[in-house]
Amino acid sequence: MGTKLPDPKTLVDSVADGVVEAAEAPARIAKNVATVADSFAGEMKANMDDFKARMPDDLSVIPDAAIKAVGQTTKAGLGMFEAFGKGVMDTLEGIKGQIQRVL
Repeated sequence: MGTKLPDPKTLVDSVADGVVEAAEAPARIAKNVATVADSFAGEMKANMDDFKARMPDDLSVIPDAAIKAVGQTTKAGLGMFEAFGKGVMDTLEGIKGQIQRVL
């Protein structure tokens, strides 16, 4: 008939775990952003290595490298937003799980 209250130990544990989930948000976001930055660095390094290898014999490398650099930078910029959003969403999902645990 009435609403069953959760066990106090479970409630305290769930609240504590929810706080930990929130505290881990910066680490999740940083890890995601670092993955994007590492990928960007690798792509940019490969682009510059190709530029150095083809210069001065192949001048078409100049626009080619420039276009690749713009594309890689744009991709990385969008990836940073996605990485941030994923970190936030993962954190909210963890907090939501803790709330559902006591309901």
